[in-house]
Amino acid sequence: MKPDGIRIYRGTNQIGGIVTEIRKDAHRILIDFGANLPGSKENAMGDAEVVRQVFREENDPVITNAVLFTHYHGDHVGLKRHIPDDIPMYIGRTARDIMKLIAVSADFVKKATGRPEEMELPVINKMKTYWRLGTSRDFNGIRVTPLVCDHSALDSYMFVLELNGKRILYTGDFRDHGIPGEEIFAKMIREKVGKIDILITEGTMVSRYEEEKDNSVRTEDELGIRASEILKAHHENVILVSSANLDSIMEFYHAVPEDKAFLCDPYQARIMKIAISARYKYFRKYRYKKQIYVLCPGEYDRYMKDLLEYRIPETDYCPFSMARPDIYLKKGFVMLARPNRNLKFDMGRFEERMLDMKDPYIIYSMWKGYLKGGKAEDPAIVRFMDGYMDEKHMEMLHTSGHAYVETLKKLMDLTDPKVIIPMHTEDAKAFKQVSLFQDYTDRIHVIEDGELYRI
Repeated sequence: MKPDGIRIYRGTNQIGGIVTEIRKDAHRILIDFGANLPGSKENAMGDAEVVRQVFREENDPVITNAVLFTHYHGDHVGLKRHIPDDIPMYIGRTARDIMKLIAVSADFVKKATGRPEEMELPVINKMKTYWRLGTSRDFNGIRVTPLVCDHSALDSYMFVLELNGKRILYTGDFRDHGIPGEEIFAKMIREKVGKIDILITEGTMVSRYEEEKDNSVRTEDELGIRASEILKAHHENVILVSSANLDSIMEFYHAVPEDKAFLCDPYQARIMKIAISARYKYFRKYRYKKQIYVLCPGEYDRYMKDLLEYRIPETDYCPFSMARPDIYLKKGFVMLARPNRNLKFDMGRFEERMLDMKDPYIIYSMWKGYLKGGKAEDPAIVRFMDGYMDEKHMEMLHTSGHAYVETLKKLMDLTDPKVIIPMHTEDAKAFKQVSLFQDYTDRIHVIEDGELYRI
């Protein structure tokens, strides 16, 4: 029988591809089961190997009581199809709704290309949602309390774990500069977490500190302020932003001038519908501001059926209408865009629409590592931005989905951990070199993939 403890199968020295085990006696829970990100290190453990190590290790009669997902990004949920059917999987309710929407379009492509065995929706439909927030559930001696946190993925979670008399905080991906803000983050940590024994924390921005410290905007609020200035100055505005980055999308939506139309495609509109329904009671930036015009393929209104049936709670008003090019091209607009990832077409629907524009101005609101020459150059994004990479035609306006080093320091101060285990970082050892962490240097414990930290 293997001893009790924490084992990070993958993710101690890379961003993404996360799989963590918390074990007590013959029982364990897993946190996340993610696929490697594009552009991962050449020596990174492959997805097939991590599945083998987690579920096919011989002479280890361990019982997996649950897999807990922090959020819906692929580097945290991407290997969910490989989890045995008898193991319960948990995720947030809104996160599951977003995953279902993402899966519908992805599964359509897989079915059309003869890969039905890779369908995602049947797996997502089996997922359970977390129990009442702030309450605990016991998994054979491992007590788990899920806490909703701020991240670029809506409805993300961190966990307080209790076993063998120890209290552990597993952060997952988090930040404190999104729409909820740093005050809500600090209050949650003080009231729901408190002092802990072991902090297992993401450290994405530790290895990106130099490239991000001079970023023109650092919070979603600052992004919205600057976006408002840009959108007033240009007649034709195109925003390249991840459709799942709802905080930024809602900031852009609220920054649209009154005299301009806000445009998105049916997929983006449906994600906004989920987000507004889930959060309008709690955050002003998730409330309806102005009509959302939907760019339907071929100008066919059949793409609008479910959207036209939606009503904003309490007002019974439908915020969606079909976009008409003859109206928005004259009026001026702000258009959410997506790069073309269908290899059958040289040009995507958004690029085709841009041909009808006189002088489009692009706000690039994604990690700059995806651009040409970046750490994880994305061909689809490179193609989309071709011809616009100059000050006359574009501005980078992006905030990280991850905690800045200042936020990590704040978390350490609030929880006063005896041990700090870095993960989800390209250089865990760099934690000891961060000047802000000097009071905690002796507590930072760097482990390797597969290494057991005993509890």
